[in-house]
Amino acid sequence: MKPLLAAITVLAGCAILSTQQGSAPAFEVATIKPSGPESPPISIRRLPGGRLVTSNTPLPMLIQWAYQLDEGRLSGVPSGFDALRFDVVAKAPEQEPVAGQMQLMMRALLAQRFKLAVHHETRELVAYTLVSEPGGAKVRAVTSDEPADANPFKMSDSGTLIGTRVTADMLANVLSNQLGRPVQNTTGFTGPFDFTLRWAPDTGVVPGDGQDRPSLFTAIREQLGFRLVARRTPTDVVVIDHVERTPTEN
Repeated sequence: MKPLLAAITVLAGCAILSTQQGSAPAFEVATIKPSGPESPPISIRRLPGGRLVTSNTPLPMLIQWAYQLDEGRLSGVPSGFDALRFDVVAKAPEQEPVAGQMQLMMRALLAQRFKLAVHHETRELVAYTLVSEPGGAKVRAVTSDEPADANPFKMSDSGTLIGTRVTADMLANVLSNQLGRPVQNTTGFTGPFDFTLRWAPDTGVVPGDGQDRPSLFTAIREQLGFRLVARRTPTDVVVIDHVERTPTEN
């Protein structure tokens, strides 16, 4: 399993619009520069006013975000590209783009500035289904009608995930990112909820609380009342045909 990408706050709950690549909307203005020692920690943030800001973002992560993919569904990444990190500042034409438009704009930006070309394939991959345990969910149901925050997921360390007013679909998206495999929500849990999930990361980074923690799979079952079931299924995969290491000038 891989660490959770810092972009989970943006990935969760976004639905890519069914728009053709050639007619995808574009950013009004965008600058891309290589990350340096003074760049903030890795992140992809959607800000008010139609702004998108990324920092220390690996190029494959930008592609994953643009196509809303977990790591296992992006193929053909050239060797060494994980080390290529960029800071992006972009502005959409609209003040509040609808869900999915920012991703389409990023696709257009990557095609223009990095000459990214991809195609889709269907491959049989290991995927997961998120189901409810027989005893029922253990998350805290939210009765408020308020929408989810712009950043509904937070991580205090590499093995702690906190969700505020999220849905089971949003949780499945985040777990997909963590596992590097597709995760489909079949819990039947439709309302928003809050949760705190603590597990032992397999990154070698020990959480600072000094407590023994279970694996992610066990933590999901014991702390949330959900369970991940593995299966093999035909899955849409994005394959990189061409991408440049250096973007064209701003």
